[in-house]
Amino acid sequence: MSGGLTVIVDGGLDDALALAVLLGSDIGITQVIATEGSVGRSVTARATARWLATLGASTPVLLGADRGIGSPYPGGRDPFHGIDAFGGAIATLVGSADPLQRWQDVEGTVLCTGALTVVADALRRHQPVDGIVWMGGAVASGGNMTAAAEFNAWMDPQAADEVLTSGVPVRMVPLDITVDSSGETVRSPPSVAQPRPSVRSREPLTRSSDAMGASYRTMPLPQSPSSNPNSSAGPPGASDVNGPAS
Repeated sequence: MSGGLTVIVDGGLDDALALAVLLGSDIGITQVIATEGSVGRSVTARATARWLATLGASTPVLLGADRGIGSPYPGGRDPFHGIDAFGGAIATLVGSADPLQRWQDVEGTVLCTGALTVVADALRRHQPVDGIVWMGGAVASGGNMTAAAEFNAWMDPQAADEVLTSGVPVRMVPLDITVDSSGETVRSPPSVAQPRPSVRSREPLTRSSDAMGASYRTMPLPQSPSSNPNSSAGPPGASDVNGPAS
């Protein structure tokens, strides 16, 4: 990939897991941009910086967007992953200075797990983005904010429209793949188990595994698509998007 990989996150355990997988796979991340999502931008940035420090990574964390392309982000959002953006377990992470520097440039490939505001802004500035992977949108499952709107699209629909119609290759990972064969959305439990006290004495990836496990170990697994007698195929997976849905 030219220009390395920029990762845009909006906080939460799903984004933390994605960062851990990327770093564990030795994929070169040039920067992580923390944007607003279910919690404010500064909370996302703080949790992300502490998570990367726990993983032993020196990747810079920059401030992303705190409002949409054309209007403020919608209010009344539920802090699904906790008010600390880490399931209430942020105290288990290694300390780190709060990020203060705002993002400036994006190039190469972008992985965005939140609203597409920063990506749309980069494209408006004619920055050299050559490919986008977006965790967002919904194809056939319906939305989780309205009947049609998935959260990351709902946050900034104008940005989503601009990115999806920009002509830049987009691979969309929609809400559909988080829905099991019964049609139920897979959700983590409301309570979060506490990690073991010795978690900080271990190697970074072991520490991070314990911290993630504290929030995910009781999460129910989705059913296998083959367990649904009325379906011969699972929910839609990642799809290439060349323009707006018709």
